[in-house]
Formats: sequence, structure tokens, C-alpha cells
Amino acid sequence: MSLIIHSTIIIITSILIYYLGEKFAKSSTILGNYFHLSKSVKGATFDAIAGSMPELMVALFSVIFFAKFEVGIGTIAGSALFNLLIIPGICVLVSKKVFRVSKEVLTRDALFYLISIFILLVLVIYAKTWGFLVALILIGTYFVYLHKIVSDSKKYNEHIQRAQHESKSKLIKELVVFFGTMFAMGLATYFLTDAAIKISEILSISPIIIAFTVIAAATSIPDTVISVYNAKRGRDDDAMSNVFGSNIFDILIGLGLPLVIYVATVGTLTIVFEYKEIIFGLLGATIMLFYFMMQDNKLEKKEGVFLLLLYVFFVVYVVSLAL
Repeated sequence: MSLIIHSTIIIITSILIYYLGEKFAKSSTILGNYFHLSKSVKGATFDAIAGSMPELMVALFSVIFFAKFEVGIGTIAGSALFNLLIIPGICVLVSKKVFRVSKEVLTRDALFYLISIFILLVLVIYAKTWGFLVALILIGTYFVYLHKIVSDSKKYNEHIQRAQHESKSKLIKELVVFFGTMFAMGLATYFLTDAAIKISEILSISPIIIAFTVIAAATSIPDTVISVYNAKRGRDDDAMSNVFGSNIFDILIGLGLPLVIYVATVGTLTIVFEYKEIIFGLLGATIMLFYFMMQDNKLEKKEGVFLLLLYVFFVVYVVSLAL
């Protein structure tokens, strides 16, 4: 009976996160236009951070309320894989034209994402205890990325004519929607995390596996909604920079910020990550996507289908490890 109740909670919170994600997508687009951000910059900032809020909330709740930091790692790794394979795969299929991204996205967002993956891989393999130094490395790298984004944004604004500002009342309205839906997703994410952890206990499965599959897929819904929304409207740079920017935020801030809280309240964290295959699989998926995208900066329909099938295969493999 408890299993049915917790499964129902996961379904309800996932549906709620989906609808909130739609509001996020529209609000993010309006705010990005208001501040005259380029498509790729908006995708890597407003879209990525907004869509990554559920993953950050999971990581924070896992530390503060459930004392299971590994749930945050599993969620972020699973979400990153979902973003890399499912979102581009769907975007390619719904795009009305050839799905093509600019070199700016590849040389900035994709490059920093690759750096983030290597940092995570090195930390998981070689750093047995995580303290303030690890948190500083993670958060510091993200601020370097933000500095690059701000620099690109200034260059963009120098080459466009200033558009007439939206009315201040409309801006305030969109900010209320933006932060209101963020708060609501936080509440939904708390109950989602609680239910998923309890299911792992009932089934005697490592919480990392539940986090990598169930929680990761549920919390990736806003990113999916945002990217698909943009892909349908031909905003390919928005869609892909959101994918990379979201993963960068997840890895560097989604792990760095909860780690600061944990170290400040409890002490250094001993990392026991049993399923290193997850991180290596994430690296492999990254290389695969890069290989596809380097072919004339575009993704074909058949490559999109392959990415979707690859995700299904990897999830089945990870679940088989737990069984």
C-alpha cells in the first residue's frame, strides 16, 4: 500500500512540474527578450537556471532534510544524461527544419559542459572526501562560465539596436510568474524526493538508482518543455544552449551549493559512489553528442532517434546493476 501511495505522489508531482515548466518557458522567453539577450545567452542563463531548479532543490533537500547527498549526485548525473540524449532527440524530431546550432554554442556552452564533466569525473574517482575546496572548485568554475556569458552578452548588445522596453508592469508580472513557479516547483520537488527515497527503502534499492532514473526524469521535465518549446519555433540555439547550460548549472551549482551547506553544518563529506559506470556513461554520451554535432553543426532525424534509443539502453543497464 505504501508503495502505491508513494508512486502516486511521484506521478502527481511530475505532472505538476510539467505544467509549471510550461509557464517557465514562456516567462523565460519574455524576460530574455526584455533584457535583449541573444538566443544562446538566454538559453544558457534564464532557461538553464530556471529549468535546473528542480535538480538543485533535490540536491538541497537531500542534504538538509534527508542526509543523503548521494541522491543529489544520482539525480544530477541522471538529469544530465536525460538532457543530453532525450531533449536533443525530441528537439530534432519536432523541429520543422534542419536542427542546426551556432559555433558560439559549441565553443562556449559545450566546451564548459565538457570541462564540468571532467571535473565531476575526477572528483568522484580521486577525491574520497569533499570539503570546502571541492565546493570552491565547482562554484568557481561556474562563475568563470558566467563571466564568459556576460562578456558575450555585452558584445551582442553592442551590435543590436535597442528595442523599446516592455512596460514595467508587464516586467513585474513576469518576474512574479518566474519566481512563483520556481517556488511551487520547489514544493513539488520536496515531496517527489521524499517519495522516491521511501520507494528505494521499500524495494531495498540504492537511492542512487532511484535518483538516476525516477527523480532525474521528473526533474528534467522543465528543461524538456523549454527546449522543445524553442525547437518548435526554430530557436535551435536556445534549445541546445539550455541543454548545456542546464547541465553545467546542475553539476557545478547543484552539487557545489549543497556541499557548502553540508560541510558548514556537518563537516567534510565522505563520498562512496558505487556506480561509477553512471559517470563514465555520461562522458560517453557527451562524446557521442559532440561527434554528431560537429558534422556541420547540425543533428539529423536519424541521429535524434539514436540518442533516444541510447538513453533507454543505458537506463535499462543501470537498473540491471541494481537488480
